Amino acid sequence: MTDVVFRNETIIEEAEFRKKDITTYQVLVTAIGLAATIVGIVIVPIVIPLVMLIAPKIIDTWECTLTNRAVHVKKGLFIKVKKTIPLEKITDVGSVQGPIMRKFGLYSLTFETAGQSGGAGGGGALVKLLGIKDSEAFRDLVLDTRDAVNQKTPASTAPAAVSEESIMMEIRDSLLRIEQRLDDRN
Repeated sequence: MTDVVFRNETIIEEAEFRKKDITTYQVLVTAIGLAATIVGIVIVPIVIPLVMLIAPKIIDTWECTLTNRAVHVKKGLFIKVKKTIPLEKITDVGSVQGPIMRKFGLYSLTFETAGQSGGAGGGGALVKLLGIKDSEAFRDLVLDTRDAVNQKTPASTAPAAVSEESIMMEIRDSLLRIEQRLDDRN
């Protein structure tokens, strides 16, 4: 996302993806999935080369940028998806590593937020990212940045409460003046 300028935000980290390992992982998972069925065994020689050809192009579209205010994710070769997750809304950044992923040293990071709808299954992560280089360090950096933002938030909301109080006092004073004028007319 280096071509995108984030309004009033400072870029902290841009995630890099392990393209070769992700591609190999996807080919292996696809082959295992297809080999589990009789029809799949027949189409393995057709599907695997397609996965090897298309997967790197799809992975090239993946971008994830951590700023001082949000995590920005961009994906998609055919269907473009852009998501911005404000840091104060992030409730958890999960790290998952299945047995095949472990073979390639890959992790899948999941970003979950307060009040997320969860998708078709009624649950799940808002965003899933597979194969970020140093994913555990990136996860920790996101959580640390989130915690720093959340520590600053209460101080920034205090002046808003004071200004709301002063607005309410102004409204009260206006109502009193209106009542006084109405009484003067009677």
